[in-house]
Amino acid sequence: MNVVKTKELPEMGVSHNPDIKKKVFIGKGEIPNLMMFGEATFKPGQSVDTHSHDTMFEVFHIQTGKVVFAVNDERVEVSAGDCITIEPGEKHRQSNESDQEVTWLYFGIATKA
Repeated sequence: MNVVKTKELPEMGVSHNPDIKKKVFIGKGEIPNLMMFGEATFKPGQSVDTHSHDTMFEVFHIQTGKVVFAVNDERVEVSAGDCITIEPGEKHRQSNESDQEVTWLYFGIATKA
């Protein structure tokens, strides 16, 4: 068993934009094929540049606010309660175009062990 207390976790920058902060509940290597499970906060105006993950599914569950994903040039707005899955190889970016913070839980699953 492992208990993680969110309030005790350090905030760190996400790899695609260090100004966007995350807390990692479960890190890479702790559970087979799980790349990471965490929570991130996007402030108004923050964004992540277009990127892809060739060997990983990425799943986002929006907790608060609304955020725009661009996936393979298709614009999708998701809001609190929505879940979006990005498949391996899909080019994607995220941006907070609203005046409110956006928070989400997210995790990555490797397609290769």
